[in-house]
Amino acid sequence: MSNEVANQISVDQLRVGVYVYLDVGWMHHPFNFNNFKIRTEEQLATIQGLGLGLVRWDPARSDIKPLAKSEISGAAAVPQVPTQESEAAKAELARLMAVKEERIRKQAEHRQKIEKVERAFANAAAVIKGVNKSIYAQPQQAMADTAQLIAGMVDELLGAPDLAIQVMADKPGNEDVYLHSLNVSVLAMVLGKEMNMPAELIKLVGSASIFHDIGLNDVPDRILHATGPLTKAEREFRELHTQYGFDLARKIGLPVSVANIVAQHHELYDGSGYPKRLKGDAIDPLARLVCVINAYDNLCNPVQVANAMTPHMALSSMFAQQRSQFDVRFLQAFIKFMGVYPPGTLVGLSNDAIGLVVRVNSKRPLRPTVIVYDAGVPKSEAMMLDLDEEPDINITKAYKPSQLPQSVYEYLAPRKRVNYYFDAGAGA
Repeated sequence: MSNEVANQISVDQLRVGVYVYLDVGWMHHPFNFNNFKIRTEEQLATIQGLGLGLVRWDPARSDIKPLAKSEISGAAAVPQVPTQESEAAKAELARLMAVKEERIRKQAEHRQKIEKVERAFANAAAVIKGVNKSIYAQPQQAMADTAQLIAGMVDELLGAPDLAIQVMADKPGNEDVYLHSLNVSVLAMVLGKEMNMPAELIKLVGSASIFHDIGLNDVPDRILHATGPLTKAEREFRELHTQYGFDLARKIGLPVSVANIVAQHHELYDGSGYPKRLKGDAIDPLARLVCVINAYDNLCNPVQVANAMTPHMALSSMFAQQRSQFDVRFLQAFIKFMGVYPPGTLVGLSNDAIGLVVRVNSKRPLRPTVIVYDAGVPKSEAMMLDLDEEPDINITKAYKPSQLPQSVYEYLAPRKRVNYYFDAGAGA
C-alpha cells in the first residue's frame, strides 16, 4: 500500500494540528496553499465544508494524530446540519472564495509591477553596456548618457513616497561587469535617499558607482576572470584598477569628487583596504558608502560562483564579521532598508511553506513579498505572498540552496546572479 493511500483519512477525522493535503485544484478551495497545517477551528470547518470526503495527511508535519474512526460516532460522522446553519456555512465559503479571488487579482498586479521593473532594469543595463564600450572612444557621450540615466533614476527615487527593491530574473549573456556597476549604482542611490541626502549628492554617488570599476578595463582578462587563487603579483595588479580608474576619470573630465570615489571604493574604515590603506575619516564619505554596497555585491556575485553567498548570508557576514571595515552608519542604514532577508533570499515561513523573497519595501523590510513553493500550483502561477498583507505569516529562517530538495530549488529558481532594481511606484 502506498503512503498516499495509507495516509488517507475522512475529513471527519481532521482536527487542529493535523497537516493536510487538499487534492483538488487551487481554485476549488479558499486557502493560499494546497497543503498546510490546520491552525484554527475555522479552517477545520471550512475544509469539512468543501465536500471532499477523503483527504491526505502528513504524520511527520502534524502536531497531533487525526481522530481514530472509533472516536467518531455515527451521528458525528454524518452530522444532521440544520438548513440555516448549512446556508451560513455556504455563505462563509463564498466569502472566503471571493477573498481569494481578490488576492489573485492583486497577484496579477504584483506580476505586472515586476515585469515593469524588469523592463526598466534591462533598459538601464543596456545604457551601462554602451557607456562601458564608448568610455575611451567617446568619453563625452559616455558621461552624457550616464548623467541622463542617473538624473532620471534620481527623479523617480525622490518622487517616490514608498520604495521597493526587487531582485531581477536571470538574463542570458556574460555581462557581469555592467550588471555589477548597475547594482552598486542602484543600491548606493537608494541608500543615499534613505539617509536623506540631497539630490545632487545622490546623483554624484550614482554616477561614481557607474564608473567605479572603469580601471578594470586595464587589467588582463586572465586575472579578472581567474577561477583559482591569484598570485601576489596578480592580486597587486588587480588592485591597481583603483589607480587606473582615477587616472582615466581625471583624463576624460569627470569631477574630482567622482574620481575620488573611483580611487577609494576599496579603502576600508579600519585601514585594511587599498590602495593607500586610508582609515576612518581620511576616506571620502561617499566612497565609504559605495564601499559598503560594492562589498555586498561582491559577496553575492563573486568571480568564482561557488563562493557566492546568499543575500542573507552576505549581510550577516558584513555585520557580524566585517563590521570594523565599514562606516557603521552606512552599514546599519543599508541593512535597515534591505531587511534581514534581502531579495533573493530563500526563506521558511511560519506556516511551513518555503519561498523566495523577490521584493522588499524599504518602509517595511521585515514584511517582503515572497514567491511560495507549492507542488499543486504550476510554477508559472506560483503564489506571491505580500507578507505586509498576511499578518499571520512570518519568516522564520533563511535557507542555503543546498538545504532544499531539488524539486523545490528548481521551482523557486533562485537567481544565479543577484541583480537589483527599484520600484518607485511601490506605494501607488
